[in-house]
Formats: sequence, structure tokens, C-alpha cells
Amino acid sequence: MGNPSTMESVVKRDAVTWLDFRADDLSQARDFIRSLQEEGVIDELGFLSLLARFSDLLHPATTTLMRSARYFYFVAGTYRRLEIEGVRASLVSQLARQRQDALRDVLAAEETVGVIGREAGMDLRQFPSLIYWSGLRRLGIFTSSLSERAYQEQFDDIRRCRRGYQDDDKTAQGPEGVEYWSADLPAARFLDSDGHVKPGVTFKLTKEEALDLHKRFTSRFPDSLISHMLTHRLVGIQWPWDCPKPGSELAVWLGHARNMSLLVRGATLQYYSLLIDELDKRGIQKATDTVQPVFEEWWAEARDPLQKWNTSEFVTVPTVGSALRYGNRGDKWFIDGWLERFNALPTATDLLKDKKARDLIRDRELRVKPAKSRLKYEKHLRQWKPDRVTEGVYQFDYRHSIGSRFVSEILDGMERGQ
Repeated sequence: MGNPSTMESVVKRDAVTWLDFRADDLSQARDFIRSLQEEGVIDELGFLSLLARFSDLLHPATTTLMRSARYFYFVAGTYRRLEIEGVRASLVSQLARQRQDALRDVLAAEETVGVIGREAGMDLRQFPSLIYWSGLRRLGIFTSSLSERAYQEQFDDIRRCRRGYQDDDKTAQGPEGVEYWSADLPAARFLDSDGHVKPGVTFKLTKEEALDLHKRFTSRFPDSLISHMLTHRLVGIQWPWDCPKPGSELAVWLGHARNMSLLVRGATLQYYSLLIDELDKRGIQKATDTVQPVFEEWWAEARDPLQKWNTSEFVTVPTVGSALRYGNRGDKWFIDGWLERFNALPTATDLLKDKKARDLIRDRELRVKPAKSRLKYEKHLRQWKPDRVTEGVYQFDYRHSIGSRFVSEILDGMERGQ
């Protein structure tokens, strides 16, 4: 067990000035948006919050910044060890980050993909604990509603409780206090007896960890896609809607999720066509026919499902309806208006050049980013690059790549010996 005074001197000597996220839920939202931009999913027309609701339904307790499922246990084990060591509240933030740095260095020697902070190094701003904190709470691994920062501030109380106390007649009593971590968590086998990360640690879940995580997902989110995949041992499936034999409710969610992704992709392509035309009109760059062939392929894929889409049923999907902006020219107004033009026109070319559909796009852009409208302000138009037009534009997978990795790791771990 570490000595608090010794640890204090270590922190002072080796401390790095890290970004302090007191409002870590807000930080996670910003990181989520940034991660989408980094991965090529660009929210041009203001549908990110709506699409995120589908992600939470299909792959709950995940975010796009997550990598391996074992980070849930790395973070929990690190903090539980700090509790045992009796760390002071003033030191816990720095020590937690130092130990996550040490974990990163060990993992980087063993894993080629998915090590958080490998490239950033000492400039890392999104530590695993911040990225995984909301998931830890939703899975019941961390049993309090406290943010990470608020939990860190409880460490002086935790230390006093672990040391025990005296009752009114000065009789020593055993330790008592709030328990912040689930009592049935697997042992932190990645740490040695001194609390250091063992050499050779990898992302492979122990069997105990895999069984625990399987139970948490399937018991807390039984109707989710990730639970369906775990129950039916489904791996290697590229898109959520390709998963076989979903339950009736899950099938409805998947259908709406696919249609929403298709609609936003088509609208975004039409928006790009408008931008290319505007560049040509203003004499900035001569128009090229880069959108038309991609739009034709999108049309062939979207024609049948979007013609059958019941948007009245769409707004009844749990949590999705509450994310819609209603009222004059809100989300539902745009979706229904653009779909009306989609259904009324016979070809992709007709829709791409349709004045009413294009006016809807213009209005939408101006409403979601009034100060940065590219169609209105030349400064922002000049910053846009036509090379963003690709077949995969806004092919939103609702964190399916993250959920699929978790499923694969959990199922592999369940087959592993202790």
C-alpha cells in the first residue's frame, strides 16, 4: 500500500499540467462530436443528436471514442486500488492519470490497434477514465451517479472510512461508508500486488471479466442490438440492419435507424451539390460532376426503403421523439418535406436538381448554422473542399463498429480459461 505523503512528493515532482474536466459530461459530448468529425462522419445538417439517440438504443453504454471493452475493468481496477491505498483527494486526479499513462505504455508494447493515447502521449486530453465513465455508470460497474471529478473529491472520506472510526465510548469500529463500485466485480488481475500494471497485459478479457460484462449488457439492456448479438453470438456483421433474426421491437428500431441514415446521406449529398454550384456561381471554382454518380448509387439503395418509411411511427421510437425539434421548420417538417420530394420524382437526377428539395436544404443549413452558412457567406464557402464527396459520406453506423468489437472480445473471453 502506498504512503500518502510519499505519493504526494511523487505527484509534485512528476506532475504534468493536465486539462481538468470538472463538467465531464459536457466534455464527453464535445469529444463525441469531435470523434465523429475525425472518423469522417460530418454533421452538415444538424442531425447528430437525433442519430445519437439511435446509437444509445442499439449500443448502449458505448461512445465512439471507446476502443476495447477491457478498459471498463482497467478504469475500475485502477480506482479501486487507489481507494485501498488511501490516496488523498488532492492527489487522486494526478495519480489516476499517471497510472493510466503506465497502462498505456504496457498496452502499446503488446497491442497494435486501439490503445488510447498511443499517438497523443503526454498531450492526451481524453483519458480512458473520462471516455468510459458514463458507460461504467450505465453498466452498474460504478454504482453512484457521481461524475469522475465528483467521485475523486470523495477520497478523503473514503480514506477515513477505510481506517475505521471510534464510537461514543472510544471503541474502535470497522470501516464503513459508501461503496462506489459493484461488489461482484472481477479481481483486477492486470495489477500486481503493489498496484503496478503487469508486463504483457493485453485487451484480452479474462473469462471472469467476459462473463461479468455479458451479464451486465444482457440484463440491463435486453432489447438492445448488442445484447441480441451477444445472445446469438453474432460477429463480423458490417451494418446493424444486417443482423439476422432481431426481435420485433428491435427490428422496428433497426428499420428506422437505416432509413434515417439513408435520408441524411441523401440530403447531405444534395447539400454538397448546392455548394459545388455555389462555388461555380461565385467564380471560385468551376463546377464538376462529382455528386451525380454517387447520388445515383445512393438513390438505387434508398429508393425502396424510403418509399415505405412511416415517419409517424418513427417519432414513437423510445427517446428519439424527444430529440426531434418540432414546430415551424423543425426536424419533422424537414424530413417529411424532403421525403415528399423524394417520392414525387422519378429519377435521382430529378431529385438532385429539384428546386423545392434544394430550397429545403438551403433553409435547413441556414437554421442549423446561421452564422456559418456556406450557402450564404463566401468566407465559409471558400473553406469547404469538394473532395469530401465520397460514397461513404454520412454512412452512420450507430456505433456498430464499437459494439461489434465489444461482442467479439466478450465472446472470445467467455471461451478462455481462467
